[in-house]
Amino acid sequence: MRKIVLLLICIDVFCCNAIAQKDSNYIVQFERPYNIQFNSWVNNFDFYINPPRFSNSQRLLQLSPNSSWQTGLSLGLKYVTVSFGVQVPATNRDEKTFGRTNFYDFSFSYYQSRSGGEIYSRSFSGIYRSTGGRDTSIAKLPDANIQTHGVILYYNFNHRKFSYRSALSMAEFQKKSSGAFLLMLNLGYRKIDSPQPLIPSEIDNVKNYGELTGMRSLSMTHVNFRPGYAHNFCMKGGSWFVSPSAFAGLGLASYHIKSVAINSSGISPEFDAHAKLSIGRNGKQYFFNVFATYDANLNMFGYPNFVAFQSTSVGFNIGFRFHKLISSIKWL
Repeated sequence: MRKIVLLLICIDVFCCNAIAQKDSNYIVQFERPYNIQFNSWVNNFDFYINPPRFSNSQRLLQLSPNSSWQTGLSLGLKYVTVSFGVQVPATNRDEKTFGRTNFYDFSFSYYQSRSGGEIYSRSFSGIYRSTGGRDTSIAKLPDANIQTHGVILYYNFNHRKFSYRSALSMAEFQKKSSGAFLLMLNLGYRKIDSPQPLIPSEIDNVKNYGELTGMRSLSMTHVNFRPGYAHNFCMKGGSWFVSPSAFAGLGLASYHIKSVAINSSGISPEFDAHAKLSIGRNGKQYFFNVFATYDANLNMFGYPNFVAFQSTSVGFNIGFRFHKLISSIKWL
């Protein structure tokens, strides 16, 4: 019996390794396994209470960091990519009206053919508040901050012919067009925090905001599954590419609300969506791309009260590949 079990395990391992092999007609590795990238982007990040598309309440509230240019560097170490971004100085728009925001962004990713993951951390310090979704009534909240951290894991169901690593980090070369269904698991933490109430006092009541009344802080630990699809459209043997992807899923969030009068906790259902479009050139030595991304998380706090975190980014990457990083450290 033990021999049969051992044989079955060996067959399973062999089959998994055989399936994991990439089709070289579609995916090949670069001779230069390391890269450095310069990236720059504009990011709009918003926190909504009662967004109009999902709530019948007329009491829409929007809290946002001041928009600005961000810039950063990424270092690719074979299957690992480390990225860090900061705000470009003096690029906040109209600080007299919208206040000043300080920003940082960090991510660490590990991508293989079949699966991979990313650890991310993003923080905005200093936000402004508007009501009705318009910038006609602006209040600056310089001591408030928004942060989001988490881990994303994915599985690629067509890893022999589709390289999600190529679409994300451009660290692999896809020669022919192909796509794949993917499954993402997202474990994360989001928080908006302020020493003063986030809702204006003149409209801050239970009738308008229910459990959110008097809120100074909202933190959510969430988990969700996002099935989706991604495709690499390759031209001129893969030198030029267009890579769209879209995901949507459901999850749950454990939340904690700190308010002026009383604190509360509970579980909230969550809807999540993510989309990205990347267009560029993937070369043996130099590469670049322009991209646009969209992320949204919607949570319900007793009908008709909803909150939503929403982020859109538009930017570009320019990169260079090289053979060795530190020759004395072989694993690098």
